Amino acid sequence: MKKKVLVIDKDPAIIDVITFMLKDEGYDFLVSQKPFDLQEVKDYQPALILLHNGLNNEGSLICKSIKGNLDTKHVPIIMSSTRNDLPQIAEESFAEAHIQKPFDIEDFLLLIRETIILS
Repeated sequence: MKKKVLVIDKDPAIIDVITFMLKDEGYDFLVSQKPFDLQEVKDYQPALILLHNGLNNEGSLICKSIKGNLDTKHVPIIMSSTRNDLPQIAEESFAEAHIQKPFDIEDFLLLIRETIILS
């Protein structure tokens, strides 16, 4: 069975790159660009969430919401951002991993595989 990945990002160019990578690697995926809805995570039941954290720290709030819910706290999250303080933000938000944008595609795919395996 294909692993499902939920992509939460607002940048169309990044979404195109990520979805191309995921499709090429055989993952099922759902892209969410609308305001965050915890029910969407519960309904989709992803094996992994790829979450962008922008300048307003919205990703951090989303991550904390997911990790604070009994039904979704087990879902691993990889946060991405161009922010220099991403490692600290990811740790404080209880994300399992993070990757700085721009990222190397092979490094990103390896991080996705490892995060899913370790969960």
